[in-house]
Amino acid sequence: MKREISITQNVAAMLTGHGKTRAYLHRFKIRENAHCVCQQGDQTIDHLLYDCSLLEAQRGILRKNVTKSGQWPADQHELITNQLGSLLNYIESIDFDRL
Repeated sequence: MKREISITQNVAAMLTGHGKTRAYLHRFKIRENAHCVCQQGDQTIDHLLYDCSLLEAQRGILRKNVTKSGQWPADQHELITNQLGSLLNYIESIDFDRL
């Protein structure tokens, strides 16, 4: 299936796991630590998708869209393959400067 999507910095970072998250930046000594601002774990892609309390409202919308045709939590492959529109909306709703 071909589908054109807008690849922003946030989308590229979340889909590839390179950049933007504190865990990634900490690996390269750009950040002092990997801890998320929410103080509930390291700020990884999985943390932002499934656990960060600061993104609960946005995740609620993603969860609602996913559960219309699937189950939550959906793994990353499911989100990319079958829920791409909802995932992209979720990613674009994240204010990485605040996190």
